[in-house]
Amino acid sequence: MLKLALIALGAVTALLLALALWPQGERRVPESRIQLSDTAVTLYPRADPAAVWRFDAPEVAYDPESRETTLYRITDGARLEDGETDFTLHSEEITIDSEDNLRGDALTARLAAEETDLAMSAKFGRQVFINQAAGHFEIPHLELSDAYGDGTYENMRISFDLQEFSAGGPGTVGYSAFEIGERDDEGGDTAEETTEETTEETGSPEEQP
Repeated sequence: MLKLALIALGAVTALLLALALWPQGERRVPESRIQLSDTAVTLYPRADPAAVWRFDAPEVAYDPESRETTLYRITDGARLEDGETDFTLHSEEITIDSEDNLRGDALTARLAAEETDLAMSAKFGRQVFINQAAGHFEIPHLELSDAYGDGTYENMRISFDLQEFSAGGPGTVGYSAFEIGERDDEGGDTAEETTEETTEETGSPEEQP
């Protein structure tokens, strides 16, 4: 009986040892990103407490490690101040970082009061960056369109209210085309003439010829 018990004990020990030494499959760590669908996102920037940003996006991903939120296919985005829309914003993909700043490869904005369209895109290995503390866009490549005409700029910084901007820089230029209307005897606009110029300057779009 003792002999049988020792044999059984030896068999169990051998089985446990074999199981301990058996190669284990690679342990799978669950993804840390949080995925949401059909989400309305509201952003209250700490560096700009007077503003509220609102987005509607079919897909939103949050990374707890980097504390970054990425919004995909934004159908309705806007910055509001005192309850009024300052500008609207659309993009296929925008990331909100841990400091509440925004970045992306291609963003379009419509400045409501100025009736100005900004088509912003990445270039030179840099993304479009929206700086909350400074209150401006940092744009590697910009297509600007307003009542005065169209313009193309590179390495541009422009304030949210369009009152301050710097365009160009070392080795870069801006290209603008403006529509100039002549006045008839009754004070109305008549024929239009297109002028083109290359610029590299700092100022306001309204100050350009």
